[in-house]
Order: sequence, then structure tokens, then C-alpha cells
Amino acid sequence: MAYTPPTAADFKLRFPAFSTAPDEQVAGFLEDAASVADDGWPDADRRKAVMLQAAHDMTTRGIGGGVEAKLAAAGALGFKSFRSGGLSLDRADDPAAAASGDPLAQTVYGRELLALIRSRFPGVLVI
Repeated sequence: MAYTPPTAADFKLRFPAFSTAPDEQVAGFLEDAASVADDGWPDADRRKAVMLQAAHDMTTRGIGGGVEAKLAAAGALGFKSFRSGGLSLDRADDPAAAASGDPLAQTVYGRELLALIRSRFPGVLVI
């Protein structure tokens, strides 16, 4: 089965938190994400990787209806709660994400993409 790039409709069906984003905006993020998941991926995983990368990128820019997107829009990504009056921030409870230092670890979509990458492209073991 040949690879077919995901459309904005495909993306919104899989990730309803982005249902209010304009199709043109989603298409742009999908196009950018396609360069990350190149021809080295199996076709089925490539579609998923492209959509996860786009969802991660959109979330870090504050686009979408999820909590992480709202925190990113407020400049507080990496926190589980945020208040403005009397400023009260609570750091996210995911120490593994914080310790990894990988920008993908900032969002749930990025962490899922990292898991997919690790399952498809395991590290090299040198003995």
C-alpha cells in the first residue's frame, strides 16, 4: 500500500482537540511535519508520525483545545496548572519528560511520537 499524506480532515478526525483550527493551518503543519517523517518510515507508521508531529507543533504554539495548548498559549507549557492573578504555577508531574531534554517530551503528542520512533528505530548497541 502506497503512502498517502494525511489531510486536514484525517488529522481532525484523529485529534478532535484541533477541530476548530482552520483547514489551511492544519495543512501547513502537516506539510511541515512530512519532512520529519520521511521515506524511511513504514507507510502506516509514517502517517501516524506526520500527524503526531503536526499535533505536537500545533500544541507548542498554543493551537488546539487541549490543556497543553492552553498552557502553551499562556507561556506555561511544562506546567499542569497556571493562574495569572497572584501567579501560581504547578510543574508537570512527568519527571521522565523533564529529564529527557527532548523538545518532543513537552507534549503528549510528542511523547507518543518519541515512543513510536524508539519502537521503529531502536538505538544501536555496540559491544
